[in-house]
Amino acid sequence: MRNVKKRFEEVADEYDEEFVKLIPHYQASIEALINTIPFDENKEIKILDLGCGTGVVTKNLKELFPNSTVTCLDLSPKMIEIAKEKLKNYKGIEFFVGDFLNFEFEEGYDAVLSSLAIHHINDNDKKTLYKRIYNILNKGGIFYNNDRVEAPTNHLQKVYHDAFVNNLRKNYGNEKIEEIDKIADDNDIPSKLYEQLQWLEEVGFKSIDVVWKYYAQGVFGGEK
Repeated sequence: MRNVKKRFEEVADEYDEEFVKLIPHYQASIEALINTIPFDENKEIKILDLGCGTGVVTKNLKELFPNSTVTCLDLSPKMIEIAKEKLKNYKGIEFFVGDFLNFEFEEGYDAVLSSLAIHHINDNDKKTLYKRIYNILNKGGIFYNNDRVEAPTNHLQKVYHDAFVNNLRKNYGNEKIEEIDKIADDNDIPSKLYEQLQWLEEVGFKSIDVVWKYYAQGVFGGEK
């Protein structure tokens, strides 16, 4: 995770602007992630934003669930600084810098959400993390992950990659395709979607579903 932290420290200031260009239908994926929360909008719920980045997910959460308390955790101190500034007018938010593989989580969360973060860890670490998330949720709580996934076949992986490259070409031109593609290869460890759904079931999640998908990105999770 050291290389990932270094990379995010370098790009933190441009993160929001760049992600809209890098990730097709980025806002739609965030809305799909938020919409998985099954609780009344006025209820006082406790939420963990895992790998919060600059606070995009939490900002959307606080707009829809104003009485929620949100824990924001990210590996990058600079990302947390930006998130604090972005969210300074909202109450009920706490911020922590840490690695979600060894962070000492509280228990009693009603929802754990993550966006474009968990694909930076390997398969075994994902399995461990999913179990940890299950353990800190209240009964009836939910976990959903908006993340990059690997295709189940070589052909579909090429389809995913071609869609990614075409989006880069549209937003950046040909000159930056190789550079950005290499950054993704060096920092990302996506796992197959169907395998991750199995891992969630194995640790105890139920009502598991994929609520949104666009090529190599999906929003998936389940209920405790």
